[in-house]
Amino acid sequence: MKVYEKKSFPRRSQELVKMHKDGKLTFDNAVQRNLGWNDKQKSLLIHSMIIDFPIPPMYCNCQFEDSKCKVYDFLDGKQRTLGAIIPFLKDEFALTGVPIINMDEESDDDESADPEKLINVNGLKYSELSEEFRDKVKNYSLTVYYYENMTQDDAEEMISRLNNGKSFTAIELTRIKAKSLDTIKEIGKHGIFNSALTEKAINKYTNEDIAIKSWIILNSENPSFETKQIRPILESAEITPEQAEVITTVYDKVLETYTILTGTGDKQDAKVAKRLITRTHLVSIMPIVAKLIANDTWDTEKFTAWTRKFFAGTKSATISEIYNEAARSSSGKTESVKKRLNAVNDDYNAFAWVITPKTKVQSETEVTKLTTAKEIFAVLDEMKNDNTVSDTTDTDVQPNQEVVSETTDTTNTINDAEESLTTETDTIEDNTNEQSQLETQLEAVELTIGELTIEDIPGIPDTDDSQGIQEDDQEEQAS
Repeated sequence: MKVYEKKSFPRRSQELVKMHKDGKLTFDNAVQRNLGWNDKQKSLLIHSMIIDFPIPPMYCNCQFEDSKCKVYDFLDGKQRTLGAIIPFLKDEFALTGVPIINMDEESDDDESADPEKLINVNGLKYSELSEEFRDKVKNYSLTVYYYENMTQDDAEEMISRLNNGKSFTAIELTRIKAKSLDTIKEIGKHGIFNSALTEKAINKYTNEDIAIKSWIILNSENPSFETKQIRPILESAEITPEQAEVITTVYDKVLETYTILTGTGDKQDAKVAKRLITRTHLVSIMPIVAKLIANDTWDTEKFTAWTRKFFAGTKSATISEIYNEAARSSSGKTESVKKRLNAVNDDYNAFAWVITPKTKVQSETEVTKLTTAKEIFAVLDEMKNDNTVSDTTDTDVQPNQEVVSETTDTTNTINDAEESLTTETDTIEDNTNEQSQLETQLEAVELTIGELTIEDIPGIPDTDDSQGIQEDDQEEQAS
């Protein structure tokens, strides 16, 4: 670790405003946390400036190649400078929750002070303060220590020590090391996070954590969300513009679905919408959405219908126990991630097959074959019952041998046709993974079979329709 020279530049608060406006102050260093102070915390800092309480020094890394073009990158002091002092001097918030200011120098406490010299500044913006108080705020002298061209590793170590050894959170350390931090930040600005996360969660970089995991799940063969796996990858990996666009496009589609669900006013839809954009679930549906978009088969209405079905769990988020268990136990491990992905993929594909058949052959030809075959069986049974030899003879009359022979031949033909259709029907049914899905689809298909006569039956196996069934079977098996 290098030896650095600590330098300082006392600055009045109004000078910091000008330096920031001129681009000489930056607050984007990875070691800096997001702004998280509430109005009371910010107000107490301004109150300290008015009553001349001390404000701890701030620290910067002064980056420059030309000494005339120095930029002070804040490592510590973002909340005080960018979060409180600068916005207050720009009239962006009013003071709140601060004590009364006692201007009576002869009093020992507020109770013995002249009431006219007790000043309440709550509710006042900078421009509404007295001139005396405005001068105190804008001329307050702040101490800023800086080091010239400090390495990032040394900056991290220094801040850790300033925080009394308090370590960074997992996501803070991950983003500090990330090569594509700027891209991650940009993805994290997507509008979906305004719906999915609270301001507090965003301040803790939960949005960037989701952005990172979205990239991991779309670009890793064996995705893992364990920090020990993610951090080394992000240190060297570069998120390309194309990859970032895929992620934001998926977010667009999910946000569209979320908006539809929340707009119905239905309580169950609201529950589904909330589950949809929860961190684990949002990341888990990323691949199926990306695939639909890439294949140009995205259908908002169909996807919304699927989310209603899949995220309709009663005791858990989804109807898939495999998914639910993988979301509860070691959810970041590769095995759990893959289980969730497979559960989502299988359920959506099964749902899509029922709602919209995969091919025209399935929706019209194959279903027609099976329905026609079943209807023919019914006709065959009826015809066999109506065309037995005993029905065509009389006890008092010797049977005509030609009639008996013809009837017998017809019955045999019926049996042959039934056997042929049984074989074809079994083949068709074997092509379906779940019989219940096919039955659902069959009910939705309206088919008409022409009237059959005894003359029609012998030709059934050899007709053009039967040949078409066989050809369709071969094509379907090949596909």
